Amino acid sequence: MNWLSHILLSKLNIEYQLGNLLADPLKGVAWNTASQSLIDGISMHKAIDVYTDSHPVISASKSRLGKKGYLKGVVVDVLYDHFLSNSWESYSKLPIDHFIEKFGSGAIYTSNVYPDNAKKFVHRLVKSNQLTTYVTFEGFVETLKRMDKRLSPRIIARETTLSYVSSVENNYEQLRRDFDEFFPELVDFFKQHKLGSESDNCLL
Repeated sequence: MNWLSHILLSKLNIEYQLGNLLADPLKGVAWNTASQSLIDGISMHKAIDVYTDSHPVISASKSRLGKKGYLKGVVVDVLYDHFLSNSWESYSKLPIDHFIEKFGSGAIYTSNVYPDNAKKFVHRLVKSNQLTTYVTFEGFVETLKRMDKRLSPRIIARETTLSYVSSVENNYEQLRRDFDEFFPELVDFFKQHKLGSESDNCLL
């Protein structure tokens, strides 16, 4: 799952949401003075990733993009955020624009006291409006372009995320059905997890 999914699959606590968002940039390790809510958010992110990576539907989605490939999982993560954006009302109590605006304002304010690497990541994500770009397919492609710019020369020599766009287009409806099957199960996983919540969230 990518950024939007992790923020949605969080308790109604901005530090928990930020922990769920920042787990990858922080490599899963919080700073010494981080709040317990942020630490719990990081742990929830890890649990979501383990559940996702081992799920047969995710394996099926990856296989639709080809037999081999290092970056297929990354592409599927971003694509599922695209699908989430387009079926948002089926999963969230809040309209997507309201949800993103509320998260953004809280994230900017709260992260001002975070270490520089975490603060810069949050401010860049919010101020560039990247969470809103998933709605269109063009926005999905632009997200892949940004990701490719961060790849090492060694990986780029093998593949890029953009190299999967044609496979996504050719299998778009099947991939969408994969998401529709998988995401409700992921929602239930979050609600039932010891670090998640049945009701303290923005989920339906």
